[in-house]
Amino acid sequence: MRDRDPIVWTSAMDRELASDSGAELAALAERMDRGEIHTLVCVGTNPVYDAPAGMNFAEKFARVDTTICWSVGASETAAESTWSVNGAHWLESWGDVEAWDGTLSAIQPMIAPLYEPALSEIEFLALIAGEENPDGYELVTGVWADRIGQARDSSVFNKTWRRALHDGLLASPPRATGGPRMQLDAIADAVRTFEIAPAPTLESMEVVFTPGHTWDGRHANNGWLQELPDPASKVVWQNPAYVSPATAKALRLLPVGGEDPYTKQQIPEARIARVTVDGVSMDLPVWIQPGMPDNTIRLALGYGRTRAGQVGNGVGHNTYSVRRAGAATAHGARLERGRGTEPVASTQNHWSMESRTSIVRAIDRKYWDKHAGAAPLNKPDAIYGTPRRDGGLNLAEQLGELSHTPEDVSIYRNPLNASTDAPHPESVYAKGPQWGMSIDLASCTGCGVCTIACQSENNIPIVGLREVAKGREMHWIRVDRYFTGDDLNNPTEMFMQPVACVHCENAPCETVCPVTATIHGPEGTNNMAYNRCIGTRYCANNCPYKVRRFNFFDWGQAKFKGGLDPKYVGKTLAEGSAEEIKFNDNFIPPRLRAKVDEISKMQHNPNVTVRPRGVMEKCTYCIQRINRARQEVKVRKIWTSPDQVGPIPDGFFQTACQAACPTESIVFGDTLDPSSAVVEAKDSDRTYLLLGYLNTRPRTSYAMRVRNPNEKIGVYDHTDPLSHGGGHGEGDGHHDGESHEAPPHDSDGHDGEQHGSAIFKDRKRSVQDRGYAMSLRVLGGAHA
Repeated sequence: MRDRDPIVWTSAMDRELASDSGAELAALAERMDRGEIHTLVCVGTNPVYDAPAGMNFAEKFARVDTTICWSVGASETAAESTWSVNGAHWLESWGDVEAWDGTLSAIQPMIAPLYEPALSEIEFLALIAGEENPDGYELVTGVWADRIGQARDSSVFNKTWRRALHDGLLASPPRATGGPRMQLDAIADAVRTFEIAPAPTLESMEVVFTPGHTWDGRHANNGWLQELPDPASKVVWQNPAYVSPATAKALRLLPVGGEDPYTKQQIPEARIARVTVDGVSMDLPVWIQPGMPDNTIRLALGYGRTRAGQVGNGVGHNTYSVRRAGAATAHGARLERGRGTEPVASTQNHWSMESRTSIVRAIDRKYWDKHAGAAPLNKPDAIYGTPRRDGGLNLAEQLGELSHTPEDVSIYRNPLNASTDAPHPESVYAKGPQWGMSIDLASCTGCGVCTIACQSENNIPIVGLREVAKGREMHWIRVDRYFTGDDLNNPTEMFMQPVACVHCENAPCETVCPVTATIHGPEGTNNMAYNRCIGTRYCANNCPYKVRRFNFFDWGQAKFKGGLDPKYVGKTLAEGSAEEIKFNDNFIPPRLRAKVDEISKMQHNPNVTVRPRGVMEKCTYCIQRINRARQEVKVRKIWTSPDQVGPIPDGFFQTACQAACPTESIVFGDTLDPSSAVVEAKDSDRTYLLLGYLNTRPRTSYAMRVRNPNEKIGVYDHTDPLSHGGGHGEGDGHHDGESHEAPPHDSDGHDGEQHGSAIFKDRKRSVQDRGYAMSLRVLGGAHA
């Protein structure tokens, strides 16, 4: 047995972290029920909404003589309280935090409170403690002065404080701790009494509670988060009960449409089911989720708010009503088919790759180590016999269609690169900067943070459940999700792939626009001239990546959910419009709709145009950030070296999606700068172009996933993916460990080809057509 690293640091668990909040809340509810609590103060909590089932907290809360609620925004608890105190947002407040090792860090407000008067959390607590006119800054600096042992009014403390604000933390010695005190007897007792729940069945199912994008419900009034698709299901504005396909079929809960449920109609209709947990029942729609364990239900928390605000009220179902105190799971639940259906909006209703797995590519490390670094595949064209001019195909490109198709050569000369393939040395594309992007599929987790960052940066509106169901979502960057394998009940893998405008050099959208509203810039970006666009939508139809978005309504210029303007319809109707108007709110005449107020306008980026109705839009590579960086470099004379490659140093700025990505999967920069991070990312055997065989020459490339599975558990590629008939993009097409040997002649006359392969060669067509190379298997391998 090898030596283990010694424990070099331990941190004692504080009392608050070690406490059982569920038990404490239950004890509080009992005291309220007995009349022992006369004044109750709630700070930043909403127990009337999210208290566990069976506690009857709302009923007991109403019996307390005086209730005070401090909250940021509306809440169910604030609505039921005697006094509701307007709280300042944490971005408007002073505060501080202490790390696990004792490091102190100050929280500085980014803006003054928008709604005066507003007390921060610490100011409110100080007020309750008896301090008059508390000030957050004074409170924080006073605590820090006492903590570090310096007089608050001294120059020494002032210097220390300013340095801490500059650095973001206080450079101080770490907190001294002793060795770990292991309570072995208590651990043994806990293990001895631990019981494993029996395996779930159709009659006794397991329920797993997970937080949604709105977290515990506190962000329910944030339309950005409501419209952000769930990473796995891609459902928006809803929290259905997720079950596996086999469970749904066994309980007769397959939605309208049967086996291919969510592509048969424009707006999917999910069956209503009744979930019963410990005798408490609720009805909600059911959504089939591949990869879910059988006899298991996943319920998302944080929905079904009644006092969240205009956006969050009435969205989804409150699953706290069936959740017990302190429990993340429940056992012994029942799921029964209810009556009726409910529309559920999803941004991606298809699941399977259907053998077209060259879109997202992956390879086991065993074969990566075997082939990585090898010479590029540079054999002559199989049809015409001409030598390749692109230097050959790397490993990732050999896994796709390019190994079976003629070389990408345009039939006309692109005026910006003065060539039919790679840019001519004297062309526009040969002069810097030339912008490009690389997205790493190995590190992307599908969290969707890039989508939110792009929405915030580029003034992208929300459209609501019904418009999303019609395919009218406005996100410039989406995160596609695919399942691989032959059985959707047990998919082999789930892939995540962010897709935005890839800024093709040979852009199909540009050639069909009748008014030249979409054009190419000299730096390789595909640009939009909004004031030229007349809304023909030809560009969206001709885009193979489907990344263009059309404004069917004035999303960004009027209130969401059709807020009515009291100037024209009266105050009573305007204030009740959210509940009274049941039809599509966007059909309200523009003259009757309330304009976006001044506070809402503050969320907009002044450097980005707000697009009106009838205009097409898409990713711009954050061109406003490019222009700002260019101006700043010029004004400040940051880069004046004669050896500079372009006008902007690498890393001087980042696109919004790149800056927000927590795993640094997105890299952006000048592709002509040999020292740039994007050039380093693209210069890899993992790099390939999405739909590269179309010769669109996209500036955004992808890095395929390299898996490192434990071979004792299982592998994905059972044979070398570069061997003939191995699938070329789906490994070998064998994801379940079976041989899947192809017969000499299949029913379609495709000789010697494997069923898991994405391509096949038809001998009849080879004889009839001299230019025939291969056929793509549209439906094969994995079916939904």
